[in-house]
Amino acid sequence: MIDRVFANRPRWMYIFFVIGICAVTIRVILDSYFGHSALLYVAVPFLVSFLLFQVTEPVKPNSPLRRYVGHLRNATIVMLSTSAILFEGFICVLFFMPIYYAVVTLGFLFDALMTRHRERQTGKLQASLIPVVVSILAIEGVTPYTSFSRENTITRTIVVDESVETLKANMAAPIALPEKRNWFLSIFPLPVDVQAGSLSEGDVHTLDFVYKRWFFTNNDYGQFQLRIDEVGDDVVRTSVVKDSSYFSKYLDLQGTEVTFRELSDGRTEVSLTVFYNRLLDPSWYFGPLQRSAVSLSADYLIESVITRRTVGS
Repeated sequence: MIDRVFANRPRWMYIFFVIGICAVTIRVILDSYFGHSALLYVAVPFLVSFLLFQVTEPVKPNSPLRRYVGHLRNATIVMLSTSAILFEGFICVLFFMPIYYAVVTLGFLFDALMTRHRERQTGKLQASLIPVVVSILAIEGVTPYTSFSRENTITRTIVVDESVETLKANMAAPIALPEKRNWFLSIFPLPVDVQAGSLSEGDVHTLDFVYKRWFFTNNDYGQFQLRIDEVGDDVVRTSVVKDSSYFSKYLDLQGTEVTFRELSDGRTEVSLTVFYNRLLDPSWYFGPLQRSAVSLSADYLIESVITRRTVGS
């Protein structure tokens, strides 16, 4: 047994062992067809929890709460160390943390119930159900038959006092994205350079990104290009022709559609629709998370580009 091999060993040794196993496993998954599947976000945390439970000694006094807190502490060390070894950035860690802790908790519960069964002959049924649930959750995205639809559409609408001509002039003006954003969007870095300032069919707007994975270093450089496909009286359609930014690791942006509808009171209804494909599984976790991020981004673009008060400011 693993716990016998690591008996009476320093704490750092078994933590280092779990980090090594975790890092190798994640690297293999990332380099395979299953890099975006739930194997990475469900199966791996469960494996981490199982290994930690096997190689760590019970805290004293051995209360369930104290052991659980210690388990989460060790799991956090494994997560952060593995992320550093694999050069993952803080954004990835932030999004991974909630589902990681949820699955680690399931793993802790499984091992705790199994220990209880061995000691008291109770809890076996409950413990046996947990690996079944984890297995079902972990196979999402592994095959087409265990995947849910990845196509998504978000539409945000606002009514403003400006005319359609003014709104189009805003879209044709040079873009300077304001720093002030929703707290959730502030997690993501803004582009360092925006090459835009036209609204003619065939034009390509370019955004250059620099993502500092570790806040001040470990830079990731990327570029996002948006082509204007159609400019009509009441619609502007675009498509993404290139995306090598850090966003492309999480979702596949397809394009946008902006529609204008003049109202009887002289105001204009503006709708921005964003088309994208979800890349990460499980859908029950990353689906709502990405829909929220895209919705907030659409609101931000409507306010800072389409309906901005001063053209060219």
